[in-house]
Amino acid sequence: MATLAEITADIEAYTTYDDTDFVAEIPRFIQAAEERIWYFVQLPDFQSNVVGSFTSGNQYLQLPSDFLAAASLAITLPVTGEFVYLLPKETSYIREVYPVPATTGQPTCYALFSAAAGSTTIIVGPTPDAAYVTELNYFYKPDSLVTDTTGTWLSNNAYDTLLYGALSESANYLKKVAGIDNMGDTYEQRFLVGLQGLKNLGESRDRKDTYRSGEKRKSEAA
Repeated sequence: MATLAEITADIEAYTTYDDTDFVAEIPRFIQAAEERIWYFVQLPDFQSNVVGSFTSGNQYLQLPSDFLAAASLAITLPVTGEFVYLLPKETSYIREVYPVPATTGQPTCYALFSAAAGSTTIIVGPTPDAAYVTELNYFYKPDSLVTDTTGTWLSNNAYDTLLYGALSESANYLKKVAGIDNMGDTYEQRFLVGLQGLKNLGESRDRKDTYRSGEKRKSEAA
């Protein structure tokens, strides 16, 4: 299990730079590398699930605070308990097809809708005619190693990618602050190689099995 202390020590060792201001910036380097991975790679470990409910007559559903992107949204029909998956659309589509919010029915589609800054919601069409239970599968921002210092999925399963991403970020800092410019390109290339490996894992291998698809035979496109 790779901890915050271990990756911090490795960054200092790789850069051979232990200035106090530089060390204080290391958590930011790690967080920047994590965010690059979260936004470029879709891994099952970066997905979560939450159950909620619509209120009859209210076409909006509040999203979790750690929400990044929707994977799917389903409602449960009150009488049969049947799952019905809604179709993703644009807000403009819902406004055009269901122009009167007071007209209610069983929702068939949804779109992301921000009612206020920092408060993201989903809008559905038509406006729910009952209190449908919802199940949202979504991509989320996992805890950072900076806050979960004993270890995260990335630090335990993709340590080199996280390390070289943080080192690439540190190289930008060192070039600007200390005039050191010697390994930034190397760190970035190693990070991109690791990033491609994670994309193959999350977007190809984790979506297949060898019984149906066979073994991976060549580099798979993202």
